[in-house]
Amino acid sequence: MGFRFNPSLAKMERIRQQVDTIVRFLQPNLPFVNCHMVDYLTEQHWKRFVPVAMQSELRTVSDYLQAKDIFWGQFTPSFVGEERDGGCFPAVREFIKNTRQFRLGGAEARGTALTLDEFMDALSDCRRETRLKMTELMNVKKCHEVEVAAAVVASLCNGMAATQPDTSLEDILVIDAGDGKGYLSSRIALEHGIKVLGVDCNEENTSNAEKRRERLKTKIPKAVQKSNLEEDEHFTNLLQQGSLDTLYRTATQLIDFNTNLIELAQEYFPGGHHSTFCLCGLHTCGNLGPNCLRLFHENPTIKGICNVGCCYHLMQEQFVVDEFYNPTKVSDNPGYGFPMSKYLQGKSFYLGRNARNLAAESIERACTNRENPSDKLGYRALLQVVLLECGEKKSHQVGRLKCDGFVDYVRRSVRRLGLEQRVTITDDSLQELEERFSAQLEQLKVFYLIRQQFAPVVETLILLDRLLYLRECGHDRSFLVQLFEPVVSPRCYALIALK
Repeated sequence: MGFRFNPSLAKMERIRQQVDTIVRFLQPNLPFVNCHMVDYLTEQHWKRFVPVAMQSELRTVSDYLQAKDIFWGQFTPSFVGEERDGGCFPAVREFIKNTRQFRLGGAEARGTALTLDEFMDALSDCRRETRLKMTELMNVKKCHEVEVAAAVVASLCNGMAATQPDTSLEDILVIDAGDGKGYLSSRIALEHGIKVLGVDCNEENTSNAEKRRERLKTKIPKAVQKSNLEEDEHFTNLLQQGSLDTLYRTATQLIDFNTNLIELAQEYFPGGHHSTFCLCGLHTCGNLGPNCLRLFHENPTIKGICNVGCCYHLMQEQFVVDEFYNPTKVSDNPGYGFPMSKYLQGKSFYLGRNARNLAAESIERACTNRENPSDKLGYRALLQVVLLECGEKKSHQVGRLKCDGFVDYVRRSVRRLGLEQRVTITDDSLQELEERFSAQLEQLKVFYLIRQQFAPVVETLILLDRLLYLRECGHDRSFLVQLFEPVVSPRCYALIALK
């Protein structure tokens, strides 16, 4: 099988240069990126972190409201036109323009990530398409992800069969790591007739996947008819033989570097001759994503991988200790999730928990929906003022809280924290406090949008680090591919590789 990729994409030095450029940009901004919004008022984040030129432009509530419109409009064609025509708040516009250079597709990180069409076209005759429309058991977001990812994994399996000696598509077994409810794995099996073993450490997830598989069977005939696929041989056999059970099975266990996948395949698909594996994962949480890439490299029977990560805040970093590190959440996936590449390890570079948490936010979705940060963000910052005025020096975690306004937020928070005896401020005083800080609370929302500009930059560095790891390991056919529409599915980039 011939791959028609741009040769420059295979050059490791190019990726290193992009990593260097982003590190130089992020390094001085890490205190800003890692700041706690809780301390926004008490530690004067606006004066401390916002560039002076932007502070000079944004002084009133009216300025803050106009600035939000600029941030929300940054993906519209008019944004560039207004910038050239000397639109209002030039420092704000310049800041947006500058930060966008350091994200995938920007001037400083261009040419590394492939579009979905570029990747699928490069697979030539191995390309598979989604034909079966079946949305009954998924929301719009999940349906979009599953239809695209299933076709990519199936195409990847075709490519593996074409490039591996004495290997047919029937010899390949897909391992879905972090199977969850089986959305992706069941679609790969159902649509493309490829055997899949969905693996999840959580027994409840496995049980739900099996229940969903049973419900799915009743939907197949209608979906096949609706898609006009009654004459297709695969779907004809599927309807006649009810073979979904033989194509998709589930297992509750952890796959690690010592797992014998051939024995595992024999256990769940007895009688088969599976000795070649494709490892996939749709939104693998925390360290699971990096460990899947390591498993691909270290296990010789895994010939292909398609991995979309998520939950960067649950990764463990090598060169920083997280303030809220919870070892129970990473017990099944030990080790470090960042950095993966020897190149970044050699720099002892770290991001920080708040930076990784920020990386999971979606500017595209926020701008499309014109999303305002939650009022509770301001309430929590104001609560910090109250706590300090009442002599509470210790940092408290309030967590998510339903409330009806600021006064109710304070009362519920105080009860949750068990501070009723020490925080005795009156409702009238709380209302006066909210009024006194009303302008700063609007300012806080702009600050949030300013800080959010760094989100895709941090994610870009995480993804480039993973790609660089694969290239360092000698996997020249490893790629970063945008699978999904970012407004629909913010974690839209996949690491895809073939041995």
